[in-house]
Amino acid sequence: MRTKEFAQDTDVVFAACREVVGYVGWKPVDVESDKLTLKALTPLSWKSFGDKIEIQVSTEGGSTVVTVSSKPRFSLMNWGNDLANEGVFLEKLAQEIHRYSSR
Repeated sequence: MRTKEFAQDTDVVFAACREVVGYVGWKPVDVESDKLTLKALTPLSWKSFGDKIEIQVSTEGGSTVVTVSSKPRFSLMNWGNDLANEGVFLEKLAQEIHRYSSR
């Protein structure tokens, strides 16, 4: 599980999260806008049978915090793919938030 803080409002960050899920090729399976949570599935790959992604947006001390976690769908191990998923998501999210801010 990884977290990252942003200065933007939760609505802006949650909208960016929804965009990024599509950019990275994940399939959204449950979006709860009122709770600011998003669940998605990664596609199958040679490294894993796919992963379950959970994204939570919250407010802490005046900042918007995004928590992302990745777990294997069918196995106990995914050979570090969970860390890669979380890292890629947060990196793309930071880029998307920067694009929102520069508009």
